[in-house]
Amino acid sequence: MKFGHDFKQSLASQGFPPHWVAQAIPYGQLKKCLKKVQRELQELGLDAETLKALLDSNTDSPVALNYSLNASSNSTLVRPKLTVFIHLHDGNIVDASLTPTTRQFFEKISSGSAVSHSDDEKESALANISRFKTADKATDNTPKDNTPKDNTTDNATNKTADKGADNATDTTTTAAPQTEASHHDEERLERIEVPLVFDSVFFDMLLSDVSNLDALQTTEQNHLQEEVKELGKQVSQVSRPTRFSKSDMDRWRRIFELYLDAEIFFATHEREHGARSSQKALKQLQWFQGEVKKQELVSSFKLPESRTAFSKFLELNLDLLKHLQFQELNVLAISKILKSMNHTRLPLPSLVSPSS
Repeated sequence: MKFGHDFKQSLASQGFPPHWVAQAIPYGQLKKCLKKVQRELQELGLDAETLKALLDSNTDSPVALNYSLNASSNSTLVRPKLTVFIHLHDGNIVDASLTPTTRQFFEKISSGSAVSHSDDEKESALANISRFKTADKATDNTPKDNTPKDNTTDNATNKTADKGADNATDTTTTAAPQTEASHHDEERLERIEVPLVFDSVFFDMLLSDVSNLDALQTTEQNHLQEEVKELGKQVSQVSRPTRFSKSDMDRWRRIFELYLDAEIFFATHEREHGARSSQKALKQLQWFQGEVKKQELVSSFKLPESRTAFSKFLELNLDLLKHLQFQELNVLAISKILKSMNHTRLPLPSLVSPSS
């Protein structure tokens, strides 16, 4: 929890505006919700190692999982969905590698029994487990016709489950042909959807917070653009070349040459190409200020309006630096949260991956 404390302290001590702090990532709340996600999975018998094994497409287990995070059709909310594919033989799961808790969970949802949970909220949600079952029995005595058959073979394994995951919309349970030695045996692939309550809460909270940060950034960018336009008008007036009045054109030209050389927020030369970190930007801004002072450019202004414009110019750069610091702090918080999410072994969908 050390980062959570440091994050809170940084928000309070770095001079960010109160309305920025109010929109910062609620790191502590997200961490608490993530712990509930982990507990929810553990109570279902889906601890980190079990999930890792069952989500492995190369496994030979008759039980396979598919995890997806889809946006709702009528809102910006997302709905995590854990789809279980169980390959049953005579109604039983044959997998010695499953833990007792995991086996009990799969047997209950396969048989249609209610899954008990200590949390009332989870209990009500898991009561809505979606079941998609059809069982087509096939034996050697089944009359043959020209009707196309299922693609399932008598050696259906977890790879069949993977194919089922890709085509789950149309076919959710299949039957395997039987041999003479197993005349009364029945094989089928059963698809069961398990809603994850706290997983939904977690992603709704995270994506809502990220959306709020994006909105804040857009608002502040628009505000800065207006201030830059106004500053441009001021500088244009004091640096306009005239024949009979004073002008600071040469001094402003030199100031902007130094500013471009500083490359405060973005480097264009080959060795350090790209956006600067806030620490590097601060260092370059200090270099720029030092050079301006060393060359006595401000003290030699002929017009008082030039001093006012230069003060505004520095203020805008400090505002940009503050924006960059706030952005970096929140990106780091999100990265820490998603790293903790990896501990559940649930794969991160692309819309919330760190590279998004």
